[in-house]
Amino acid sequence: MAKTTVVLLRGMFGFSKMLWWEYFHGAPKMLEGMGFNVIVPGLPWGGSIEKRSAFLAEALKGCPGPMHLVGHSMGGIDARRYITQLGGHEKVASLTTISSPHHGSILAEQVMTAPASPWRRIPAIADLTHAAMRQFNESTPDMPGVIYRSYSAARPLKDQPWLARPLGLRIAAAEGANDSLVSVASAQWGEHLGTLAADHFELIGSHVWLNPFRRRAPFDHLALYRDIGEWILHPGAA
Repeated sequence: MAKTTVVLLRGMFGFSKMLWWEYFHGAPKMLEGMGFNVIVPGLPWGGSIEKRSAFLAEALKGCPGPMHLVGHSMGGIDARRYITQLGGHEKVASLTTISSPHHGSILAEQVMTAPASPWRRIPAIADLTHAAMRQFNESTPDMPGVIYRSYSAARPLKDQPWLARPLGLRIAAAEGANDSLVSVASAQWGEHLGTLAADHFELIGSHVWLNPFRRRAPFDHLALYRDIGEWILHPGAA
């Protein structure tokens, strides 16, 4: 019997591996151990949703369904365009997004209204303003037959990595609780499964806390991907 396929989708600046650390650190191997065929396609660094979703469609062209997509951050947005506009609905059974900015980001707004910001040149950021995502959501409706699920994430500001804390503070002022890059409100799409006690980087197994003077409760990212895998194997169990 053919293995069920799980596709893990990286975020805006996602890379496969840096030194010994890999995106989704350890999750692909764990999911393979659960019996899945795991695909982690490469998507253009900082590319637009249109470009990244087109790369995704090409990467999955020869993969038969049903597939279960799991997208971290912008990867979840790319997946939605692939499903609705590029024929993915024909073979995708579910999409689970993890802290994806479905409703846009105040950080993108601030970048695009700062004329001198070099970040303005990154197509992905222009796609994630509130106005751009409202238009995207209107033109990218959920497809019948595909299950949409989402997780949000949040850490109190005192527990966010000090390098990202200024971003978290700006999001908190405009959108409320957040994981230092995406707000809880923006991350909710389809069935919202809950808010994880993690920062944006912990969700993929990266620990950038870098504070020798304070400890915080750890987050087990592998337990998250194990839970997603268990749901795919036994969708009616819980």
